Amino acid sequence: MAGLKDLQPCPLCRGSACEIVGTRDRDGSALQTTMCVACGHVFTNPPPTQDEMAAYYRDRYRSDYKGVRTPKPKHVLRAGFRALERLERLQAFVPPQARVLDIGAGGGEFVYLLGRAGYEAVGVEPNVGYADHARVAYGIDMCPGTLESARFDAASFDVITLHHVLEHVIDPHGALTRIAAWLKPGGHLIVEVPNVMSWFHAPRRRFHRAHVQTFHAKGLEDLLAGHGFELIDTAITEGPTHINVVACKTGVATQRGFRDCSADVRAHFHRHTEVSHVTSGMALRRVWGNVTRPWREARQLAALGATGPRAILDGLFDAR
Repeated sequence: MAGLKDLQPCPLCRGSACEIVGTRDRDGSALQTTMCVACGHVFTNPPPTQDEMAAYYRDRYRSDYKGVRTPKPKHVLRAGFRALERLERLQAFVPPQARVLDIGAGGGEFVYLLGRAGYEAVGVEPNVGYADHARVAYGIDMCPGTLESARFDAASFDVITLHHVLEHVIDPHGALTRIAAWLKPGGHLIVEVPNVMSWFHAPRRRFHRAHVQTFHAKGLEDLLAGHGFELIDTAITEGPTHINVVACKTGVATQRGFRDCSADVRAHFHRHTEVSHVTSGMALRRVWGNVTRPWREARQLAALGATGPRAILDGLFDAR
């Protein structure tokens, strides 16, 4: 485990003072997680190197997380339902014909459904197996690589989406600088990340080795504002209570700094114990959901009458 001398400054506010809030990841492996005393941002400390992250996502992340190198029908179904929710969110702010970049596009389900809805969509996906699957299964424009390695012309997209991507990024400021350059003036950015204030996971499963950042809603809003984005809407999703933010590129950074959420985060960690998690009923709901999910998904796939990836997504889209 890293010692105090190895701790890095906060990747959001650059504050140097932090306190250790975790020593294990959700699988029980050693992972040091700290909270910035100045702003309350929670992050892996010290972080992995950029090369380590790129190699992990290219070769191992999907198989570690999903247990497969390419998605099974049940994975396509789950991703398809999420993609439809994301599509509805995007359509509320951006009309069809817009050019959309989906960073961390996974198996390509959202990019494909964007095309069905009349958008011009491009995906970026670091995992080789999933990127190849997306191109072959859907015939979509999928670029292999990471946000950091991607190359696009300036002001070439109307919308950029990051669905559970920013928590994997070592340098959030660098990521937002690149993203802002790729967006047209007035373009939209839609970001969703896990919520540090969530009760969805048990405390012992709070931290994930792939999640180097754990955001508070205010920290995410302040990060976007500091990179020239005007906040349009912040929503907390049902179930996992993720943070979803829609913002518009103005090009004028708001120099308000980062609000201090450390007291809120500290209080949340104090309240959300293993005992309180069980008594809240969340543990039972998670168990019931996991037990019944295979049955529900089998029924849904049977109702669609489809097993191929494209047919599954077409069935979901047409049944909206």
